[in-house]
Amino acid sequence: MVDPAARGERGVPVLIGADEMARIDEAAQRIGLTEDALMESAGAAVAEIAQAELARLAERVRGPGGPLIRPPLIVVLCGPGNNGGDGFVVARRLAATGRSVLTILCADASKLSGQAAGHNWNVLQAMASAGSLELFVAPTPELLLRLRERIADATLIVDALLGSGSAGPLREPISTAVDLVNASRAHAQGAGRPFAVLAVDTPTRVDLTGGARSTPVVTADVTVTFHRAKAGFALDRDARQLAGRYLVAPIGIPLEAEDDIIPPDGEYPPGRITEINWQEPVERADAAHRPGGGIAAGPGRTD
Repeated sequence: MVDPAARGERGVPVLIGADEMARIDEAAQRIGLTEDALMESAGAAVAEIAQAELARLAERVRGPGGPLIRPPLIVVLCGPGNNGGDGFVVARRLAATGRSVLTILCADASKLSGQAAGHNWNVLQAMASAGSLELFVAPTPELLLRLRERIADATLIVDALLGSGSAGPLREPISTAVDLVNASRAHAQGAGRPFAVLAVDTPTRVDLTGGARSTPVVTADVTVTFHRAKAGFALDRDARQLAGRYLVAPIGIPLEAEDDIIPPDGEYPPGRITEINWQEPVERADAAHRPGGGIAAGPGRTD
């Protein structure tokens, strides 16, 4: 472990890719953070941003008895991996505040990966049994399409389908889920109805390292990534546009987890949820060996 006092001055922006983030996650767990704790922190950050988005989208017109529309519906679309596990935490936390939440697992429940995701799935099942939220399993496009009208009725869709560990062409029913997200967004915009897509870590599916995109790909209004900004969005202007507002949320990973992964002279990760305003590429010869090292990124306003 590097002595913190011996670390160099941190002044050069460091942008990491999917591999670096995976290695930092593994190092954090070796230090003592559990996968459950990391998932809980990630889901809590996304739920906080979701509440802020719902407040921004709230209907301001009120009648004699209150608002003139139904309470907003939140649809959380989850895949079978840890990104979906983050989505389970988001759904649980939002439902616990009294929000109307519809959670859809776009996979076979037997294919959930990871103990933390499985634990949070069991919690959601208990909440659904108690009537705290709606929960559906849609492992095929046909089952997912039966829910398209409910999905289109959402005020906020949380995209927790695929994260940094995915690769290759989109499989079903994920591809259909992405099409439904984009169609719902276009429909709401055409109708002038309040609506937003909130992506967990990355819109499904923009590559965190280089910005490459799947076909189809989610167009998000807000993206919440974790620990550090990711190089793919700095390197690719189209990826930035697909992400919408780009927020970085701390999830409790200490600097020690970055040893031998992140250059010690780079800037510190944000200490609180922070919006990143990408600048245009700036040549940095001293940072050329780093992922996204030639891109200047600075924190914007902090939420």
